[in-house]
Amino acid sequence: MTSPKYQPGGVQPGGFERLQGIAIGGVLLAVGLGICVVTFGTGTLPGQDSLGPRLFPVLIGGGLMILGLANAWAGWRTLREGALHEGALIPVSDAENVAEPGDWPTLLWVVAGLCVGALGYKTLGFIPSAWLVFILTARGFAARWNWKHALVGLIVVLIAFFGFTKGLGLPLPTGIFASILGGK
Repeated sequence: MTSPKYQPGGVQPGGFERLQGIAIGGVLLAVGLGICVVTFGTGTLPGQDSLGPRLFPVLIGGGLMILGLANAWAGWRTLREGALHEGALIPVSDAENVAEPGDWPTLLWVVAGLCVGALGYKTLGFIPSAWLVFILTARGFAARWNWKHALVGLIVVLIAFFGFTKGLGLPLPTGIFASILGGK
């Protein structure tokens, strides 16, 4: 077994990179807390349970707060360890993995999906806009287009649509399918 090659100072993450975990954790914590505060700040309709429609937003907000705390903790540990090893000899293999470049095509596919979903929600309706979000996001994370992504996305979107509209009685925009689904 050979020992790893060492490089003086190596590639140490800079100040911004060290604070990313803490910053992301803070943002997740703030968003989760905001979701919970807004959820409990809204009134319930007569005859509804006190939690009722608040259950899922509270679970999502709580999950985001837990993830935020975990990210902040990991970021703080990275910051502390980086300060302890400033200028130390670190293995080159570790130095190469410190800062990986971002994957811009993936980010652009996902952002495009979110934009299409947000802009097309009322005009196209929930089904086509959510389906496009799924397809574009799947394309961003997969190496190439696959028709299975579209099929799985359509099934997931239809389950979500009918689960919300028929199961929970919550109206979602039907858009271009208004004549078929009888909605707005």
